[in-house]
Amino acid sequence: MEDAFRGRKTYATQNVMAAVDFDLRFTYVLAGWEGSAHDACVLADALARERGLQVPEGKYYLVDAGYGAKRGFLPPFRNVRYHLNEWGSNPVQNAEELFNLRHSSLRVTIERAFGSLKRRFKILDDATPFFTFLVQVDIVVACCVLHNYALSQGIDEFIIPEVTWSTQPIRTQSQQARDHRDMVNGRQQMANQMWADRQALYGMDSVETTDTTVTGASKSTKGGVVAWTNSMSTMHLGFLANLVARGARTSSGFKTCHYNQCAKFLNDHFKLSLTGEQCSNHLKKWRKIWGRFVQLKNLSGALWDEDTSTIRLSDEHYAGHCANNKSDIPFLNNPIEHYRAMETIFGSTTASGKYAKSGNDPFSIDVEDESEMQTSPNVGESSAKAPPKKKAKLVHIEDDPLVTTLKDGFKMMADAIAKSGVDDDALPDNLWDALAALKGFDEDHVAHYYAHLVDNPKTAKAFMTLKLESKLVWLGRYVHKTFGVLYNLK
Repeated sequence: MEDAFRGRKTYATQNVMAAVDFDLRFTYVLAGWEGSAHDACVLADALARERGLQVPEGKYYLVDAGYGAKRGFLPPFRNVRYHLNEWGSNPVQNAEELFNLRHSSLRVTIERAFGSLKRRFKILDDATPFFTFLVQVDIVVACCVLHNYALSQGIDEFIIPEVTWSTQPIRTQSQQARDHRDMVNGRQQMANQMWADRQALYGMDSVETTDTTVTGASKSTKGGVVAWTNSMSTMHLGFLANLVARGARTSSGFKTCHYNQCAKFLNDHFKLSLTGEQCSNHLKKWRKIWGRFVQLKNLSGALWDEDTSTIRLSDEHYAGHCANNKSDIPFLNNPIEHYRAMETIFGSTTASGKYAKSGNDPFSIDVEDESEMQTSPNVGESSAKAPPKKKAKLVHIEDDPLVTTLKDGFKMMADAIAKSGVDDDALPDNLWDALAALKGFDEDHVAHYYAHLVDNPKTAKAFMTLKLESKLVWLGRYVHKTFGVLYNLK
């Protein structure tokens, strides 16, 4: 299972996706995905969760290029200068570069937020993990919560009001494709408008821009487009599966020499001229298929048929699911093509997100079968009888002394936060009863003093701490000062 946590770095990591506002506060956090998980896969999980990430109507998030353009998410242009240190003294040359420069200038907020978070909590930066992985996920979310609280101290007047979120409807594949085209076209129009405004401001010669419209067709800019047949895919996956079985693959995946060997094997058999890079790209397609298969296998009500390698759904469940997910039709109630080879290749290295947890989920969640979390399961393992769905529940775990100390510290912090959040303008209880008990005063004067205390809650709190004689003095002094009437209270 450790291989799934090895992404671009040489050591095991978890993938943390976060949304940050321009005050450096985390508005959404999803932690716990394996380090090898693609950003787009983590985002899809965040959007699909019951209490997941929501995009306000008419707004969008600035995201990096790994997410792609879709409704509510605006990435920069690919293959165009982006990071601020890439510009130096060279001015922008076209609309796309200008858009990327301004996109990067705004999105630097996320880097500042994560930098601040790691400086404040060193356990997230350079500390060696010594907790179980479930606790590590909780720590990430807890640190983000405490980070937000730290930023809120002393600047309460700048806190953005809570936004009322609305659940987004399920969107079909065609709607998602249309959203993608709309966002790409909208991004191009924004870039063109920025460039035109800049040209008008500085009086430069106009530069021709192209209003690119994205269509359903796609063309490769590289030569040698390969039309993979089923038999070619069978031999491609079979060759790589044999490498895994012989132990040739490293913990970080296949090497370039492995893809070159695969290309030579296919070229000799089919009389082609494939390259190792093309074999590598083709494997990415099957990795994506395997990832979707793993998600579908965990669908509520789904049964796994080991003999035929089929995910089975009831007719009603199948019809309801496929109505909005037509791309899943080939994987349901049909034998999974090349399942055995994919299981060998991806079974223990594909990110599944089974430990992922967002800031909206409660802490201390475990599964009923705790032993599963302490072992290294193979996500490709299956049995003839589908196991019962594991439901999340609150369980009691015996903590070691260090964990107990941390929990006690977090509890004290939570109590302090709750105490500091008490409304300073709240009036003390029984204020009117306390005033009504003061005899010898005109009722209108008492009512007027009550209104004065309501307008000044701190004075009202101090008044309620006084003894009866002192309360009489305070009320008499106010009446004399306000109305010129002096009461003899002796």
